[in-house]
Amino acid sequence: MVEKVLVVQGGRLIDGTGRPPIENSVIVIQAGKFQAVGGRGEVAIPAGADVIDVKGKTVLPGFIDGHGHLEDFHGELYLHLGITTCATIELYQDGPWTLAQKQGTDLGKIRGPRIWMSGRAIGGVSTGHDAFGSRTARDNIIVTTPEEVRRAVRRKKELGCDILKVNEFLSMDLVKVAVDEAHRLDMPVSAHSWDVIGSVNAGVDAIEHIWSVGYSSIPYAPARRRLAEDRLGGVIDQELAGAYYQTENFDAVIGAMVEHHVAWTPTIAKWLRPLSPSAARFRERENQILNEPNADLPAAVRAVTDNAYDKLFKRYTPEELEQAKIGYEKANEFIRRFVQAGGILKEGSDPPRGMAALLMHQALAMDVEAGVPPMKAIQAATLNVARTFRKDKDYGSVESGKVADLSIVEGDPLQDIWMTQNVKMVVMDGKVIDIGFKKYKNPIPSFYSYQSLPLDLEISPLFLIEGSGPTVLKVRGPGGMWPFYRVMLNGEPLPTRFVSKNALQAIISPEAIAKAGMYIVTLKCEGEALPESNRAHLVVGFKP
Repeated sequence: MVEKVLVVQGGRLIDGTGRPPIENSVIVIQAGKFQAVGGRGEVAIPAGADVIDVKGKTVLPGFIDGHGHLEDFHGELYLHLGITTCATIELYQDGPWTLAQKQGTDLGKIRGPRIWMSGRAIGGVSTGHDAFGSRTARDNIIVTTPEEVRRAVRRKKELGCDILKVNEFLSMDLVKVAVDEAHRLDMPVSAHSWDVIGSVNAGVDAIEHIWSVGYSSIPYAPARRRLAEDRLGGVIDQELAGAYYQTENFDAVIGAMVEHHVAWTPTIAKWLRPLSPSAARFRERENQILNEPNADLPAAVRAVTDNAYDKLFKRYTPEELEQAKIGYEKANEFIRRFVQAGGILKEGSDPPRGMAALLMHQALAMDVEAGVPPMKAIQAATLNVARTFRKDKDYGSVESGKVADLSIVEGDPLQDIWMTQNVKMVVMDGKVIDIGFKKYKNPIPSFYSYQSLPLDLEISPLFLIEGSGPTVLKVRGPGGMWPFYRVMLNGEPLPTRFVSKNALQAIISPEAIAKAGMYIVTLKCEGEALPESNRAHLVVGFKP
């Protein structure tokens, strides 16, 4: 049976290649592929085709999130915002869960974007903050020899991974081994790094995050490594670390990346969007989605989204806020200089410090504010991602023979880049898909999330007297505290205050420990796949 032809006509087409837009375009789709693309009068409309008129709208390639961290509730967010593919640079799952999601979306059993997966990073050991249960420890497959590296890379290929991720603490000689093995298997390599020039010379295809290039601008290697360790360990916030970037050394980092055609994903929206001139627009759209009852997002999504603003404007001192602004300006300067030098920009969400999918559109807006031409920003979320991850034969632009993914928006992103999120229709694999929220529940829930609670807690004090107080209970957990966590005492919530990435404080009233006994302290996070931490024990003795 011959599949029916779909024609999308009348819109202004920005095809992702960087060529000028095609006014009054005609796009012919059959069997999930673009069959013909051009202007009216250049492309014939087959008899009997289903024709969709999108006059007055802008037609773009389906967007590609170049740096996602997929969770089970993300699917509808991605589709709602026109993102048809997510390159999920994983953290805590090494393949099985994401592989099931990938297969499920390919089969139409799971509602969400197409998935390109990395599995967890291959990495080395940081000296400072590798406590059990910390992000640093959970984030990586630790390798120490060339054969371990090759074996880990081959295993990822066997699992069906599309991308290899290496972390910033893998020695450069082992990065080179990983790159050589991955490229032999036709896998691109994306890197965290505090030595971008070294990573580039080792052959990586992409560098992730503003901090990778920022730290690499610091000439003294022990200082930049220490900054990288301290960021992971919660000693310094990323928002504040940017003030230490050395702009006079940006050109050396940029030059190496441009010479070797290495792509870069800034992901500054997750940390710094509250400082953007577009912050009010960002908040309006965030709240619109958060308040949509059929979106049915976990409570933690609002908390992490609000946290970016609360952190800068409520918890930071005036001096810290000024330091964050310095880092923001330095980030903008690097983005501007990188693109002006011919660098390959790609963008991504990098949740959860905000909303998956929307963060990518916010990042595009911030790139343009930094001086990136809107056309190049659009390519950063389409063709550049596909090329970086060796998928551009089939994805990333609206050209004959490629997979038929389209994002159709109201407004002109070349005049106002924020219109990329104003999605009205999505075509994926040649079919128009529903982009509304339906209170969808993923049939295969994720078992870990980036916001996962610290597994083990340290509390102080360890001993109290019955009926005493009120007492401030200090609760520490390695590298994983969030403002929406609650300290629980024997299953009942205590008034809780966020202190840092490693610490919370809670108030224990005299009534809460009215009787002597063994009391159980845990952390709880509503709506998370790992809802409660392991136990810590508070001993309450008798009153003399």
